[in-house]
Amino acid sequence: MFDFFKSFQWSLDNLTPPWGSGVSIYIHIRDNPKAAELPDAPRPRKPNELTWSSGALDGVFGHHMASAKPEEVSCRVQKMLNPLERLVRDATDTNLKSLYDAVVEESILPIADAFQSELSKILPSHKSKLAQIGRYFATEADRREATKFGILLLGVCGNRADAPLLETLVLHDEFTLFAALALPHVTDDREGTLWNIAQRVRGWGRIQVVERPNETRKQEIQAWMLREGPRNEVMDSYLAGICARTGNLHLALDRAEIDRPLLNGAAGIIRALIQGGPADSIDDYQHAPVAIQRYVNHVLKAEDLDLGHFLCVSEILQFVPADEGWEPRSSNSGVGSIPIFLLTNQLFTGNIIFHFSQQPVSGSGLGIHGSNRFPWYRSVIADELWPICGYRLTSIDGKLSEKSGARGTMYDGRKHSFASAE
Repeated sequence: MFDFFKSFQWSLDNLTPPWGSGVSIYIHIRDNPKAAELPDAPRPRKPNELTWSSGALDGVFGHHMASAKPEEVSCRVQKMLNPLERLVRDATDTNLKSLYDAVVEESILPIADAFQSELSKILPSHKSKLAQIGRYFATEADRREATKFGILLLGVCGNRADAPLLETLVLHDEFTLFAALALPHVTDDREGTLWNIAQRVRGWGRIQVVERPNETRKQEIQAWMLREGPRNEVMDSYLAGICARTGNLHLALDRAEIDRPLLNGAAGIIRALIQGGPADSIDDYQHAPVAIQRYVNHVLKAEDLDLGHFLCVSEILQFVPADEGWEPRSSNSGVGSIPIFLLTNQLFTGNIIFHFSQQPVSGSGLGIHGSNRFPWYRSVIADELWPICGYRLTSIDGKLSEKSGARGTMYDGRKHSFASAE
């Protein structure tokens, strides 16, 4: 179909940009690396109008919406390939505008894989032109879908020279997924590239990236996944199961001594799995009983425990009551039992009370000092099954309630919504 394509004097340099005087998204990100909002965000906004945070629309649709029907995907792919074919054959303002209009019509994410697959099959001899089109859209386009389209082309036809461009775009949550999948094609170390990106993003971008190297055998990446990997600005539950399995949490805890970041990371993973959510729950993690038992064994010996461990053990006790154990939950899954009596050990209770009574609650941002709150903690603990069975602290706007025996749900101040309110 493309045998008659011409390459003589083919160039995009003198064409009129179809976006007119629109601001380049790439330049905006390059010059404002910390800016979350993009130039193509709708304006003006109504008071209290809800809008999608960066990367949230793709994240929600990619994780929670049913895939488009094959015939719908094929139709949309063809609607983009046809104008692309014409532009590759003849670089004119009209053909460029037709391609741009087709690209920005709707979200690219649902058809991204199919589009790249078709592109790889039918345009293998025109990579140079496709790479030029990709760079043109990725660096100059004023709409996010057009920028993503450029990244898609570079993921098939780009080269090492495109790495700096992609590394700039990848740090914005709106483009992390697209650029993270394109970068390994222009670099040598796929896992190292993805890991480097994951450490530098915190929102939907981290979720999208950490999901990719989920079979890595690199020990440094596995260690990071257990300590930092699940933490993001959306919901830790998206990544807790992936990080527990990829990092082999149950094996990492099978040591006489472990570092505090690992202990803290284990608490976060276990809490997220118990709470469940949009991804894995505790029942999806095969080694959960062993991991929890080993976590508790380390907590019993630990000093300077913070609020996170208090809450983690409380949630373990709520999830697996001491008088029932793990077996009633796992009779159909073949998962082993856990000696819950360890959780009622008075040594653990003493550690919690002592360390909470001697110092501020570190890392919580709550500003509560145990030295003048010890009676409150004691009454809280005594109010429930000994030592802390089933107790959940109450907070409003991130501040702990001082009411003894108050019941409610702990809110840790993170943004747990998919959309942000302006």
